[in-house]
Amino acid sequence: MMYSRTYYSKEELDDCLRDKVSPIDMNRIISAYDMADVAFTDKKTLDGSPYFFHTTRVCKILVTELGIAEPDLIITSLLHNVFGAASEITAEIIDYNFGPYVTYLLSILNEQYEDLAGFPIPLQVGNSEIKIPEDDYLIIWLTEHLDNFRSLEVSPLFNPINYLINTVSKLFPVAEQSENPLIVALLKELKQERNKILG
Repeated sequence: MMYSRTYYSKEELDDCLRDKVSPIDMNRIISAYDMADVAFTDKKTLDGSPYFFHTTRVCKILVTELGIAEPDLIITSLLHNVFGAASEITAEIIDYNFGPYVTYLLSILNEQYEDLAGFPIPLQVGNSEIKIPEDDYLIIWLTEHLDNFRSLEVSPLFNPINYLINTVSKLFPVAEQSENPLIVALLKELKQERNKILG
């Protein structure tokens, strides 16, 4: 089966995380999975596969390849393009269901990285202030691109080679500045996928 036709099932996700997150957080993650399934229901890739498959694979890379069990990152991976796909899902709905951190990450994932170089940006929650590390944003962004690199045969982009070159020129220099081992591992995987196509 082609990679682009695979997906990460709810049962697989639950099996991987059940002993790593609290029951409350597991419910939040499953709720995000279900919301993504509904939000992306009409969106397809060029081979006719549900776009939802892509969001589950981004989640799978986080959980199974990187060993991430942080609920907010997993939720963000599942919903990473939800504002562009479903106009009825607003920031207020995300905030109510998943909290301000997920809402903020989803909002900035629509921006260009160059505009966000001032991380960490403080996020005010009630009377407390939470610092938002750039690593979380970058981990999601790199993971999404890694799945796209692995699915270039059905990329929604018209020119996969240009997409690769553009990603390499803009994203790799940012990632190479990080010493975060997760970002280092993602960059290594991205380079291997790039080399399969560009040599």
